Amino acid sequence: MRSGPASVRIPINSEVLVSSVTIKTCYNKSYKEAIMTFYSYNYLVHQNNNHTLVQLAAIGIIILIIAILSWLWYRHKTDLKYRDLFIIMVLLLLLLVGIQFNEWQTIKNSFNQKSQVTQIMQRVAKEKGVRKTAVWSNTSSVSSGMLIKVHGHIYNVTINTDGNSYTLTKATPIQSTINYVKEGQ
Repeated sequence: MRSGPASVRIPINSEVLVSSVTIKTCYNKSYKEAIMTFYSYNYLVHQNNNHTLVQLAAIGIIILIIAILSWLWYRHKTDLKYRDLFIIMVLLLLLLVGIQFNEWQTIKNSFNQKSQVTQIMQRVAKEKGVRKTAVWSNTSSVSSGMLIKVHGHIYNVTINTDGNSYTLTKATPIQSTINYVKEGQ
């Protein structure tokens, strides 16, 4: 005789109560409703990078530690542990400065992209006769196919090949779930 859990067939799109737990089955379990995300004008303009401040603070602290260790090394020339700690801190400082430089390049490129998106949002606001705060974008980087939302209308933005002009075409979203990201989120 077989012992253990029993196997039961459950019809698709049904609910079954199993020891006080409701199990709901559906035909397509891999389906996830896609959520469109729109960013406000103020969010794109004021989006800050606090991790850069943390890295700069860490660099400042390491410079302070290096100064203290170099003073201790100078006072105790025969004790090599201060020299070793000094070398380790200098290497750590060089690593963090390299990371910060790379991060700065990335932030600069991101800022340029956001600046272009906000310029398009400003022009659309002027063209439609609304405030800039009433215009939303679904991306923080300029590309053909980006969406702009103005009051209840969504527009597809097509950028020409030289990037000097754009065309707005009214668009209808497939899914109705829209997530709005405002400043401070």
